Amino acid sequence: MNTRTMLLELGGPEGVAATVDELYRRLLHDPEIAPYFVGVDVAAIRIHMTDFLVAVVDGPDHYAGRDLASAHGRLHITDAAFDATASHLLDTLEDRAVRPDLLDAVLDRIAPLRASIVTAR
Repeated sequence: MNTRTMLLELGGPEGVAATVDELYRRLLHDPEIAPYFVGVDVAAIRIHMTDFLVAVVDGPDHYAGRDLASAHGRLHITDAAFDATASHLLDTLEDRAVRPDLLDAVLDRIAPLRASIVTAR
C-alpha cells in the first residue's frame, strides 16, 4: 500500500483529527479507560495524538510530545487498556468506512507500540 495513500484515505490531517476526536469521546465514556484521563488536559492530548497518528501513517511529522515510554510510564497502563484503546480506534475507523486492509495497516503500525505504552504487567 502506498503510504501517502494511507493518510489521504484517512481524510488527511483533518480526517485524522476527526478520528481522534471521536476516539477520545469513546475513551472518555469507557469506564475502564476513562480513569486514565482524570486530571489530564485532554484537549492537549488530542492535539498530540492527532500529530502522532498523522506521523504513524507517514504524514508530516509534527509530533512534539514526549517519547511514548516517558508519556505513559507513570500511568500503569495494562495490556487490557491498550487492547481496549486499539479496539476503540479500530471501531472509530470502521465507522468512518475505512477499508479493512487499511484498518489492518493502521493496526500493524500501532501494535508494536505496546512495549512503550504498557507498564503494568
